[in-house]
Amino acid sequence: MSVVGVFLPEGTEAEVCIDIGRRQQLGKSKYGTTVAENPLSLREWLNHAYEECLDQAVYLKRAIAELDAQEGRRNG
Repeated sequence: MSVVGVFLPEGTEAEVCIDIGRRQQLGKSKYGTTVAENPLSLREWLNHAYEECLDQAVYLKRAIAELDAQEGRRNG
């Protein structure tokens, strides 16, 4: 007889797992397929990942600018 335990994640890692699940549901409803089922070529996957990285750089730069502006108000 084998025993199967149930792991209930908590903390930041658990929040990331929940976010991944939500993104999966959103992608499935938006594109009608999962990533595993999507027949894109490796080049297309890499291009998507590259474009996501570019978006992330923009979001990070925007957040840094906001923090700098807040810091300027405190020090100014």
